[in-house]
Amino acid sequence: MRTLPLLCHAPRATVLALAALLPAGCVGPEPPGGPFAGTWSNAERHQVMFRDSTVVQQPAGAPPTALSAATCDGKFRFGYARRSRDALLALAPRQPDLRNRLAQMLVRADYPVAELGCGEGGTTYVLLDDRDLVAIHRDADVAGVEQLSRSQLALAWRRASKAASG
Repeated sequence: MRTLPLLCHAPRATVLALAALLPAGCVGPEPPGGPFAGTWSNAERHQVMFRDSTVVQQPAGAPPTALSAATCDGKFRFGYARRSRDALLALAPRQPDLRNRLAQMLVRADYPVAELGCGEGGTTYVLLDDRDLVAIHRDADVAGVEQLSRSQLALAWRRASKAASG
């Protein structure tokens, strides 16, 4: 049996060259959730994953939960949209410190959002860029902000997907 001379003399270089081609060759359609697709984590390793019609939350060390009417006391809504900066700032009307913090984060005129209503509360996930997401949690008149980031592996996959399709 005869082998290719290139493979005998430079197996590592050949493998690396083939591996570099792999992401472009294995790219499929963008997963459900559009620009929100993938796993997002906060500093405490709480994870959030977006699907077409729901959000899956996974606290650190706990099993994942897909939110639905059953997990939200019968009151569940979820969807993707765009919201203006002013509309997002209005989510914290009685909390000037939080509003100022959001104003510093939200520098563009509008943003893609994923809006979740669960029980009496709600969360608006604001996509700042490919890597950063802000969750604005609301319950009655009280709001809170959580920053999440996409993993480096997911970000690399997403960029390879865009390059291959565009």
